[in-house]
Amino acid sequence: MSARIPTACFLLLIATSGSFAESTTSQGVFTEEQAKRGAAAYGANCAGCHGADLHSTDREVPDLTGRPFKDGWVSKTIFEKFEAAREMPPREERSLTDQIYLDIVTFILRFNKVPAGATELKSDEQLLRQIKIGDPG
Repeated sequence: MSARIPTACFLLLIATSGSFAESTTSQGVFTEEQAKRGAAAYGANCAGCHGADLHSTDREVPDLTGRPFKDGWVSKTIFEKFEAAREMPPREERSLTDQIYLDIVTFILRFNKVPAGATELKSDEQLLRQIKIGDPG
């Protein structure tokens, strides 16, 4: 019974605060299914420049895995990477729906070993600003 009290207090704190302040991707903020949808969308819209394996063959296009992922994604918010994705492809910015861009972001996270969870991530800008991308290790 005493083990349930801290969990209940934590859930009550979240419910009363109305936010997920200090939330990180290590808590599983998207689903495996969402990342799979993102993989399909990435293949159709991003792989031509960023590579099917997230390693670009063009020096001017950044890799989205390995050291570039750690340097450019870890400790940023999901909103920052979502906004960057919405600026793609060049000259066709915001040509996809917000949900598709977010699904692509979840695919990139999952590809880089960020754990999936039980709840799908929605394009709620306020929530996305509160989730930091953690180092998957």
